[in-house]
Amino acid sequence: MAEPLDRLREQIDDRADEDGEFYVACADTDRRPTPLAGRRFPSESAAREAADRAATYRALLRESDPALPEYRLAVYETPRDAPTMVSTREPAAGRRSNGLPRSSRSVTLSGEREREWLRMENAPLVHVRHDGEPLDDDAVARQLDAKL
Repeated sequence: MAEPLDRLREQIDDRADEDGEFYVACADTDRRPTPLAGRRFPSESAAREAADRAATYRALLRESDPALPEYRLAVYETPRDAPTMVSTREPAAGRRSNGLPRSSRSVTLSGEREREWLRMENAPLVHVRHDGEPLDDDAVARQLDAKL
């Protein structure tokens, strides 16, 4: 089984392009399962071909692991005007109840077409994605509970 899996991975890698504007993810969860995680493609057709090969790859894996999750794969275009986040933290007077020094944090989201989309001062900042993958609910809850 290893040889067909390696061949499918190579075929997906051959279609990938670091600067590509398309990616493949689950239409329901937005997860990018193996072997698609972190890969981008130069065209919609290359991404579609990679999705087909990934579906075959995962079907082969499922023969030895029936519990492997199934994903409904779809092709997406990377937004050209993705926002940029800038976060700054400055010291503030006093200490928190947990003994750490107080600080003031500001976050600004901006994009190419607008100078500033959103600015927040001392509001909780919660990350919901990491490396292109959505974070689990527990990870988001821990961030909210930390009150940083």
